[in-house]
Amino acid sequence: MVSKNEDEFFAKETAELLGKERAKVEEEERKAERATHFMKCPKCGSGLIEESYRGSLIDRCPDCDGLWFDAGEIDKMSEVKEDGFAGGVLKSIFRISGSGK
Repeated sequence: MVSKNEDEFFAKETAELLGKERAKVEEEERKAERATHFMKCPKCGSGLIEESYRGSLIDRCPDCDGLWFDAGEIDKMSEVKEDGFAGGVLKSIFRISGSGK
């Protein structure tokens, strides 16, 4: 005959094992999903191309021509001499995003 304490012990052990296994499966699914989105355009889903522009690598979509910046890239480009692209379009972006100086 199995005691109530033994039943509770095994129920708790089983729940913990199932919880760990569920967390492991969810993490693997999250990684797989992220891998399918890596370097994909958030707007149209096409593959992004890295291009060098004034000391930064920016991601450009060849289909919709969207430009995507990684963390810190837009701040680095704002330090570029304010002429041409950096002085016009980027200056407007900085004002809109609130990161302008």
